[in-house]
Amino acid sequence: MYPVLKKEPLSEDYFILSVRAEHLQRAQAGQFALLQHTELSELIPLSILEVNGDEVSFLVKVVGRSTLELKEEAQQISYIAGPLGRPFPVKNYGKVACFGVGWGIAPLYNVAKFLKAEGNSLELYFLSEDGFLPLRERLDALFDRVEVLREPKRVDADLIISAGGNRLSRDVLKLNPETPHIAMVNTHMLDAVGLCLVCRVLVDGAVKLACSDGPWFDAQKVDWENLISREDLFAEQERLALEEYQKLLRRKNLRKTSSEV
Repeated sequence: MYPVLKKEPLSEDYFILSVRAEHLQRAQAGQFALLQHTELSELIPLSILEVNGDEVSFLVKVVGRSTLELKEEAQQISYIAGPLGRPFPVKNYGKVACFGVGWGIAPLYNVAKFLKAEGNSLELYFLSEDGFLPLRERLDALFDRVEVLREPKRVDADLIISAGGNRLSRDVLKLNPETPHIAMVNTHMLDAVGLCLVCRVLVDGAVKLACSDGPWFDAQKVDWENLISREDLFAEQERLALEEYQKLLRRKNLRKTSSEV
């Protein structure tokens, strides 16, 4: 068991989860971990936000049952695998423009810390409908420029990095086709060791696995339309699972309220 050290709420949908996991101390830029709340819970991949000694933090966006379960109930984590995935290729690129949406701000922040140490100039463009940007103070301190946008745009950069959504990466690529671009793919993932093949990605016509060959790929070689077409493969099951868990939470709250009266 891995104890949850703290849960820091950032908004209704975002929180920072900090756990004690000594084996994640060796994590490199842009790697992730696979977490399971209980033995019956879904395994969920989470990008590593920061590592401080044996304390590891993750930025969690509540999007379904498993992430809501972490927010509402997790006091310890039964299983944590990692660090997983190939590290981001860190070096001095020059001027780096980062595009993110949703939870993608976590891997961008993590990678940017390593890139900053190599002397890169860093810009962040975050897509948000309501203008909310998680970790705003940390990001302002790390990046040379931070902008919140409703849609991606053309930029002048030596390298583009994108994370958080396949559509985002595709659209940024279309707007900046001539700029080198490294993107984190977003796929379903079951075991993260290359056995399930659910996280397959078509890269330059060949099948790659996001868990072991990625999650970072040359955006110009990824078949984004194929990835996007598979995003809703388990949408109905995910919707039903969330509804059932929300009912369970309501019953628990009712019992708690009744016992307090």
